[in-house]
Amino acid sequence: MPCSTMGFQRLYKVFFPLTLVLVVLYITSVRLPEVHLSECVEDGKPCAEDLAENEVSLTEEKAVARGGDPHQAESEVYIKHCDGKDFQVRRLLAAFRHCVTPEGQVLLKDYLEGWKELIKFMDALGTVFGFISQETITKINIMQSYRTGKHSDEYHTLESMVKYELQDNVVNFKELPSNRTPSGCRTLLRLHRALKWLELFLYKLATSTDQDSTSDMCADAYEEALARHHSWFIRQAASIAFLALPPRRTLFDIVCVQEEQEAQMVLMTTVKALVRVYNITQEVYTAHGMLDLP
Repeated sequence: MPCSTMGFQRLYKVFFPLTLVLVVLYITSVRLPEVHLSECVEDGKPCAEDLAENEVSLTEEKAVARGGDPHQAESEVYIKHCDGKDFQVRRLLAAFRHCVTPEGQVLLKDYLEGWKELIKFMDALGTVFGFISQETITKINIMQSYRTGKHSDEYHTLESMVKYELQDNVVNFKELPSNRTPSGCRTLLRLHRALKWLELFLYKLATSTDQDSTSDMCADAYEEALARHHSWFIRQAASIAFLALPPRRTLFDIVCVQEEQEAQMVLMTTVKALVRVYNITQEVYTAHGMLDLP
C-alpha cells in the first residue's frame, strides 16, 4: 500500500473522532434556536389547570400508598421540593401517575406534562444534552397541536388517538414524505422509545454504586432502548454527550436526595411510574402493529 494512503488512513483515524467531538461541542455551545413548548389551549382559551395545581401533596400520596404498595409510603417521605430548581421530581411523578385513568388508559395531556418535566431533567444533566431536548420539544409541540386542534376530542387519550388516526388513514406505515407533518401515533412512538431509555437509565442509577460510571449507565440504556432507531451520526454524537454526564452524587442532587436509601427510594418510585405508562403504551402499539412505524 502506498505510504501516502497509509498516512491518510492514520490521519483519518485521529482527526475524524476529534472533528466529531468539535461538531457536537459547537452545536451545544452556540445558542440553540429557541423552541418553546406550546401553551396548553382548550377552546381558544388557556387551560384552567396548570401542572403546578395538578401536583399531588405528600398527604394525598400517602393516602394512595396506604392502599397500594407497602414500600411506596416510605418512598414518599424522600420526595422533596427542590428549591430554586426547574426540575421537580414531584411534578414528574404527579404527571405520570395522573396520566393513567382507573380504566388503564393514557391521558395525553398529563403524558405530555410529564415529558415537559423530563426535558427539564435532561437540561439539568448539562448543555451537551441540548440537542436531545430540542428534538423532544418539537415532538411535544406536534402532539400539543393535535391535542388542541380541530379534532381535539380524538386526542384525549392514547387509545382514542390511535383509533381515530387508524380509521382516518393518517398513520403512514411507510416512509414519511418530507413535506408531511408526522401523525400523532408516529410522533408519540418516538417519545415512547425515549421514555424507555430514561426509565432504564434511572433504574441503573438507582441500583448502582459510587464506583459505577453514569456515562456507562446512560450509554448502556441508550444502546438497549434507542440506538437501533438512530443513524450512525446520531449514535456517535450521543455517545460523546454521555461522556459529559456529571457524577452519580451530582445526579442525586438533581432529585434533591443525599443518602443512598433515599436516592434508591425516589428513583425506584419514579421508575415504577414510568414503567406503568410505558407498558400500557407498548401494549397499544403492539396490538395495532405500530411499534416499527418509520
